Amino acid sequence: MGRFVVAVSAVGDILKFGIRGCFEFISFEDFTTDRDALLAFKNAITVDTNAVLSNSWLTNTSICDWNGVSCGIKHHRVTALNLSNFALHGKLTPHLGNLTFLQSLDVSSNNFTGVLPIELSKLRRLKQVYAAFNNFRGEIPRGILANMSLLEEIVLGFNKLSGVLPSDICNNTPKLKRLFLDANQIYGNIPRSICKCSEMQELGLSMNMFSGNIPTEVGNLTMLTVLSLYDNHLQGNIPSSIFNLSRLESLLLGQNKLSGHVPTNLDKLRNLLVLYLSSNNLTGSILSSIFNVSSLESIYLNDNSISGSIPTNLDNLLNLQVLNLSSNHLTGNIPFSIFNISSLEYINLDGNKLCGSIPTNLVNLLNLRWLYLSNNSLTGHIPRQIGNLSSLLGLDLGLNLLAGAIPKEIGNLTSLIYLYLYGNHLTGNIPSSIFNVASLEFIQLFRNNLSGSIPTDLDNLQNLQILNLAMNNLTGVIPKEIGHLTSLTHLFLSSNRLTGNIPSSIFNASSLESIYLDGNSISGSIPTNLDSLLNLQELSLSRNNLTGSIPKQVGSLTSLIDLQLGFNKFTGSIPDQVGNLTSLRRLDLAINKLEGLC
Repeated sequence: MGRFVVAVSAVGDILKFGIRGCFEFISFEDFTTDRDALLAFKNAITVDTNAVLSNSWLTNTSICDWNGVSCGIKHHRVTALNLSNFALHGKLTPHLGNLTFLQSLDVSSNNFTGVLPIELSKLRRLKQVYAAFNNFRGEIPRGILANMSLLEEIVLGFNKLSGVLPSDICNNTPKLKRLFLDANQIYGNIPRSICKCSEMQELGLSMNMFSGNIPTEVGNLTMLTVLSLYDNHLQGNIPSSIFNLSRLESLLLGQNKLSGHVPTNLDKLRNLLVLYLSSNNLTGSILSSIFNVSSLESIYLNDNSISGSIPTNLDNLLNLQVLNLSSNHLTGNIPFSIFNISSLEYINLDGNKLCGSIPTNLVNLLNLRWLYLSNNSLTGHIPRQIGNLSSLLGLDLGLNLLAGAIPKEIGNLTSLIYLYLYGNHLTGNIPSSIFNVASLEFIQLFRNNLSGSIPTDLDNLQNLQILNLAMNNLTGVIPKEIGHLTSLTHLFLSSNRLTGNIPSSIFNASSLESIYLDGNSISGSIPTNLDSLLNLQELSLSRNNLTGSIPKQVGSLTSLIDLQLGFNKFTGSIPDQVGNLTSLRRLDLAINKLEGLC
């Protein structure tokens, strides 16, 4: 007849639940089955970093009181196992398949290895499986994907799972709402039977190795809000059926090999928030109808072969935060309407064939943090209104045909980190106001026609890592204040008309990895405090008027890869310490007056 235990174990519980509670029984064998399954799981844990299981999963306490374990009120069987972020190492034991009342399993964000046990397919009550952010390998058990009628959520992303998806996926999982297998090594085609998961709301198969076409049947998933297939090897056209998914909020198909024209019926997706079609082989032009989807917050069409002009009705997108059309073949002017969208935080039009001047209506872009317009054919001046972009972190206008002076109003951008104005026809002095922007980490002004001296008020730039003023017409001496820049790693002052000596203070900037002062008219000797530059990899002082001997301290630059001292007036012998530079790949001492050289 077997043994039974009363489910309500205390008089207080009897009073609480009433007489009916006295007759709720569970089998002792069922209870011990759950306990044994959990103990087997515990024994398979090799590292319990935070002692979560070793301090809680004790045989003299009820399993329903164990950390991460939830039990049903009626039968006291294990219904949920939530062990996410417990820093556990080990494998999942097949004994988990004996937790027959289990509805939710969450072992995500640990360090589990091995395979997902096929025995999980026996758990007919299971509704959620979360095992993302581990190191599981092997194939996903077919039964999980094809034969669990109550399953609602499968989240297995960011593992090392492989194999193909079963062709009968979704045949008997009619309630599946969320399937996330992102960032694994799954390959093959996306099965057409995926459309049988008619309640699917979120489908994530990105960052795998799927190939073939996107099945047109995906368009039958009418409840879908998220379709994430980016970073695979998918090819062919984007199925037009996708644009019947009126609930779709995120369409993420970038980083594949998709071809054909930019979709013309995107305007049917009235709830779309994110459009990510980057890094494909899409051609054709951008139709103005795209910009009628007023819900859009992010548009990524970059790194395709899209041509034509940018439609002018962008100001319909009152919620737009990100616009990335870079690395295409777009022509024409930048529409003024772009700069009327006050919600914009990121604009990237790099690498196109855009012409005309930069619009001046910049006063509305108070939320803009990144503005990238480089590698186009933009002309005219840099508008002084750019100084109104008070939230700007990055400004890249490089490789255009911009002329005139750098506006001093850039010094108003007190949060700026990146300032890239290289490869233009800019003239005049470098505004000293720029060097008051303490947040700057990268200043790239090389290959212009800038003149005058380098500003000396540099002490505010304690975050500066790269200062590149090469290939201009700068005159005067190298400011000694450069040596105060404690974060500076790369200094490029080549090909100017600088004179005077090399300030010894520069060699106190121990973080420096590259120093390029070549192609100037610098005189005097090399300072001897070189031994502070333990991280220096490149030192180029060639094509100057330097005199004296090469200091022996150069031998202390053990990280040096490239040493260029040619075309100067050095005398004396080459220091023996140069032989200590075991990492050196290039040494140029030509056209000097050194002893022992032909």
